[in-house]
This record gives sequence, C-alpha cells and structure tokens, in this order.
Amino acid sequence: MKTLYLYGPPASGKTTMAKRLAKEFGRMYADLDEEIASRAGRSIPEIFASDGEKEFRRLESIALREVRAPIVALGGGTLLDPDNRAWAEEHGFVVVLDADDETVARRIAAARGTRPLGDKLAERRAHYASFEHHADEASRIVLPRPLRGRIKPPPSKSHLHRLMIASFLAGVEMPEIDGPESDDVAATKRCAAALALAKERGAREAELDCGESGSTLRFFAPVAAALGVKANFVKRGRLAERPAIEYDKLAPGVHELRGDISSQFVTGLLFALPLLNGNSEIRFSTPLQSRGYVEMTLKVLADFSVKVERLANGGFRIRGGQHYVAPAKSAPEADWSGAAFWYAANALGSDILIDGLDECSAQPDRVVGELVRRISDANSRRESVEIDVSECPDNYPALAVVNHALGGCARFTGTQRLRIKESDRIAAMESVFASPCDVDPRGDHRIAMAAAVLAAHGDSPAVIHDAGCVAKSYPGFWDEFRMDLYCVTGWPLVKTRSPELHNAAYAKDGRKAEMVSYPAETIEEALRFAERCDVKGMAVTIPHKESVMAHLDAIDDAARAIGAVNTVVFANGRKFGYNTDEPGFAEAVLAFVGRGSLAGLRVALLGAGGAAKAVACALKRLEAAKVEVFHRRPLERGFDLIVNATPVDPVPEYAFSGREMVYDLRYVPEETPLMARARAAGCKVENGFSMLSAQARLQRSRFFAPRRDLV
Repeated sequence: MKTLYLYGPPASGKTTMAKRLAKEFGRMYADLDEEIASRAGRSIPEIFASDGEKEFRRLESIALREVRAPIVALGGGTLLDPDNRAWAEEHGFVVVLDADDETVARRIAAARGTRPLGDKLAERRAHYASFEHHADEASRIVLPRPLRGRIKPPPSKSHLHRLMIASFLAGVEMPEIDGPESDDVAATKRCAAALALAKERGAREAELDCGESGSTLRFFAPVAAALGVKANFVKRGRLAERPAIEYDKLAPGVHELRGDISSQFVTGLLFALPLLNGNSEIRFSTPLQSRGYVEMTLKVLADFSVKVERLANGGFRIRGGQHYVAPAKSAPEADWSGAAFWYAANALGSDILIDGLDECSAQPDRVVGELVRRISDANSRRESVEIDVSECPDNYPALAVVNHALGGCARFTGTQRLRIKESDRIAAMESVFASPCDVDPRGDHRIAMAAAVLAAHGDSPAVIHDAGCVAKSYPGFWDEFRMDLYCVTGWPLVKTRSPELHNAAYAKDGRKAEMVSYPAETIEEALRFAERCDVKGMAVTIPHKESVMAHLDAIDDAARAIGAVNTVVFANGRKFGYNTDEPGFAEAVLAFVGRGSLAGLRVALLGAGGAAKAVACALKRLEAAKVEVFHRRPLERGFDLIVNATPVDPVPEYAFSGREMVYDLRYVPEETPLMARARAAGCKVENGFSMLSAQARLQRSRFFAPRRDLV
C-alpha cells in the first residue's frame, strides 16, 4: 500500500485523523513532528527557539524520507519544499485535510504556543489548494485491506417500505427494526405520520416530505389520493428530476401503465386501489419489467388480507372496499441489495460471512450471488458474458466493481433505468473507474458503497467524498470496515505464520478481526505500537517472552511459574499476560509421539529461553521419566525424545542413531536442517507448526475470553 500522507494547515486535525485511521484499519501511524522531536530530544518550539526554522526544515526533510509507517501526519509546512512535495507524491498518496479559518484559529489558540509558526492558513491557502486530493468532515478515507467478519445487512428498504405502508393502512404500529434507520425509511415514516395527522384532523391537504426517496413518493401519491387527501410533496436532491405520477384524486376503474415504467408506480396503485369503493384493474401496454418488486408487494398485501387477482394478460384485478388487517407478526427481511457489496468484496479477496438473508425472498436483488459468480468465472476464463440487470438495477454498481477489478469481460444490458436513479449510475461508475482514489459519488449511496469496496481491494488509499450519503439505505455501512487489531511481535520476525493461522480462524468464525506482524527490536517498541493502534491482543515470540513480563499489570499463575509470557491481552486500560506455549506444546507432542503421556521417555531439551521454559513445564506435567536441558553444551546420547526450543540447530555435530524422535519448534523452513539430519538417520521428526496451531487456538480463547475471565 502507498503511504498515506495527511497534510494541511496547522491544527487541521491531521494527527487526530491519523490516530482514527490507525485504529479503524489496524495500521501504524507516525506523526512527523513527534518523530523530529524524538530524534532531536527537544520539543518543536525548543528547536525553533534555539536553531531557527531553517534547521527545523532540514530535520523535517530527513525525517520525511526516513520515517516508515502506512499513515503519516505531516507538519503544516512540510511540503512547501518542492523536493519534499515531489518525494511524498512519488512515494505515497497525499491528502490535504480542509479546515475553515475559524476552526484552525480556535484550535491554535487552544494549543497555547505549541505551534511556533501560528496560523498560516491564509498565506498558504493557494499552496494547499494546489494538491489534487482533499478531504473534509464529510469525506471518508479508505485504506486498502481485505475485509472479514460476520455481517448482517440492514433491513431491506424495499420490503420495509411496503410493510410500513401496509401497517399504516391497517392502523397498527410500524414494524420495529434493528440498528440505525435509513434516510429513505425515515421519509416513509415521516409521510405516514403526516398523512395520519391530516386524516385525524379532517384536513384535505398535507405536506409530505419524501426526502430523496423515490419509493416514498411513488407509493404515497396514489395512497394519499385514495384517502381523500391532496398531498403536497417535498422532493429533495435529484428526486424532483425523476419520473413521478401525482394524483389530485384517484377513481376506481382501469389504470393503464407502460410495463417498463418503474415498478414503484405499480406498487403505489396496488396499495391504493383496494381502499376505493369500486373495483379496479391495472393493465400494461407493454410487458411488465421488475416483476420481482411487484411480487414482493403482492406478498405483503396477501399477508395483510388484501386480495389481488392476476389476469391472463399479466395485469391485476383489485376489488374495492377492502380492509388491511395486520398479521400476527411481520418483520422486514435483510437487504439483498445492501448485501451485494459484500458479495462483491468477497469476489475481490475479502472473507465475509453474510447472515440473515432469505434465499426464498421475493427481492429481485437475491440473484446477486449468481451474477457475481458468472462475472468472476467469465473473467477468470477471459470470456465475454452478458449480464442483464433490468430486473435488479440496484445490483449494478456492485457488479460493475467486480467486473472492472477482475478484467472487464462482462457486458451489462437492461441498464436504461440506471440513468434516472439518485445519479446517472452508468456515468457515475465510469467516473469511479477513471479516478478510483478520489470519488465524488454524486450523492448516490450505492456509488459511494461501490467505490469503497473497490478501494478496499486496491493498492492505494482513496477519498470518498460526501460519504454520509450511504445513510439513504445503509446507515451502518462504514462501521462494517472496522476490525479489531491483533499482532504478533518478536525480533527478527521474518516468516511467522501466526497471522495466517489467526486470520483464517477469524474468517471462519466471522470475527471482524485481523492479526498483523509487527517486528520490534524491543518489547517497549511493540507495546507503543499496541497502544497507538488500539491492539486488542498480542502474540509474543523470541526474544520478548521474558522481558514483556515487567510491563504487565497481571500475569496468570501458569505463566508466572513458567517465567515467560507469549500472550498479552489489552483490556480496560490494563495488560494481562498468559502462556499458551505450554499447553500448546503438550497437545502437539502427545500427538507426535502417539501416546497419552510421556511416562517412561527420556527427553533432551535444547535451549533455555522463554519457549524452552514452557516446554520444560509441559514435559514435567506429561510425566517424562527424565528431562535434561542442553544449553550451550554438546548433546549426549541415550534420549528417546529430543526437543529443539532454539531458533537454530544447536547440535550440528550430533550423530543420530535413528531411534530418537525429534521435535523442532521451528517451522520455517518446513524441514529444518536438524530435522533433515535426523530424518536421514531414520528418526521420526516433526516441525513446530502443530504446536503453533495448538497454542494459537488457545491464544484466541484468551483474546476473546469474557472480560470477567481476565487475570
């Protein structure tokens, strides 16, 4: 990933943003001013006071080139130097954080003299404006990272709209939903309340604020007329430009519509016509499209005891004078159109478990899984494929992302209505693909979500502007990008497989969690990383298993007896230490020797470090007949089991008899030199991957233990 450089005026929030992104995406951040102060052993004001700005800029240029972190908060003038700017733009992705004059001035005043150059926003405005990428409070910065976790999409907006209107007409409470309410759902609730109030007061007119919801407008237009209320609709955003049919009054009889008109107009009539005194028919002059949405409406009507007769020509006959009767229970389905973005993410390398979807749903968007599979297969074979989205146009942005990222072999048809959605979605997605790192979603929730999924699987940070527009259908969308961070640390940490094991388990369990490697020469450095990035748990390996103990608030009895900690849990502002090496080794070695204990076996233990101490405790608990430690001395003969707990082959001169069993805690390479020599002599051998797997499983049980179970 390219380094994200956060730039902008002093006090524009660069460090705050860096911290937030570090915690949200599990990536290390650096503050360039902090780095300079640390290297110089003096504060920034002290450097300015003693050496002047020129010397500070020299130190700043050096630090810029030497600091290594995925996220770097720059000083307010770091890139005034053309060489610094060229270096940052060549090696990273620079985003300027925009802040207004009043905010900057207020923050600098609150900083009380810690900023030697004060407020430079006015004189540097042109400089900041010259950068390509900007972000403000309405923007969202996405860092590349495959996603994992168990996700339940929000309630289906399409299904919930229908349940809410049917409930309103039945005179019962609206269905309850879990989680935040989308803007469109709020619009339908708002209009139902306004219409109910008008009926209660006997008013002939009512103002119905539809926000940007096409469904709300098209459903309520005939319903309000059927109830004898003239609706004055408030239309926001692009809704005023979208097709609409408004009714001064609604009479029973024949209502003819084009079949390629939005199914929302059909649904509105299906809700309204049963309320009239006479019978009605809906006829189509052309074949009905988006029939799946109409089927969803018919299912809701049937649940509320409203009868609709299907006609041979594809139309409907509706008896007048019917009454809506609420079923004993009605709950909205999970949203297939919202889930489409997670299907897309999985096709691009994420590992998300999607819960709560009804495979038998009438939602037309339920075909997304099959369409994603067809697009993926076609691109893997480099064959063209035609994807018709006429019945599921809301799936298009997610499907387009998959197709673009995998090679572009699919051709989409049935896209006519995409031009008149919240945006011209065809043009909007073309714009996303042209500039995936800086996206204006044009106020369209589905474009913003599609761009975010594409960015998560790219190679550069991306800025999504007007990110709040996702609230139209998926208010919790951005929360799904958050993952708890875990790490493994040691030195050197060249080829650890801990992240591979843990992340596979997190994906299988549906946890929003990620383990990363963080090589650190000292345990103090590793703990600083953990604090900065809000690490939830840390796997500790050579050489820090013993030194970490001095930094912990509590250590369990087993780890204290062993004298080494390999697992640290961070919770409630405290650090808790455990050792899972001992039970992990015990499990692995018993499987290796094929026995329930080590009774009668003589064991040679090579090494005396933290891992060796855990092994020694396990050998004693497993009732080995004899355990002898060889540390910096030649290995003697006469042992049944030899366990190597060092990072090297400590006995290169030893000649195996072929009767020994050899267990090497190392697992890289898969066959270590010690194992190769032993195998050649006829010995039974195994590497430490089995121990790693066992202790990692036990480690996860500590990471995810209830807080009350901590030491």
